[in-house]
Amino acid sequence: MIKKKDIIERINLDFGHEALEAFKLLQPWGRNERVLRCIIYLSKGSLNELNHVMTQAMTDNRDVMLWAEYKGLTGTEDFKRVRDFNETFEESEINFKE
Repeated sequence: MIKKKDIIERINLDFGHEALEAFKLLQPWGRNERVLRCIIYLSKGSLNELNHVMTQAMTDNRDVMLWAEYKGLTGTEDFKRVRDFNETFEESEINFKE
């Protein structure tokens, strides 16, 4: 069950009228807040993308955390962590410490 206020608010904001469907799909991830935030962040409000990202997370959730929390993965810039989804969405970048 999804309990964290920031996660609930972000699902409602990102998915709008499709939020109820997104909540249903995301229930299995409710206990892993970091992965849940990464999935939501990468989905960008799209149920299609949500399903795709969740499939990737089921294979290896470390990939999803890497894609959501780091930049420079394309090889054109330095690989660097830029957010920490152990924190709330709001705090993930503001309070980030390398």
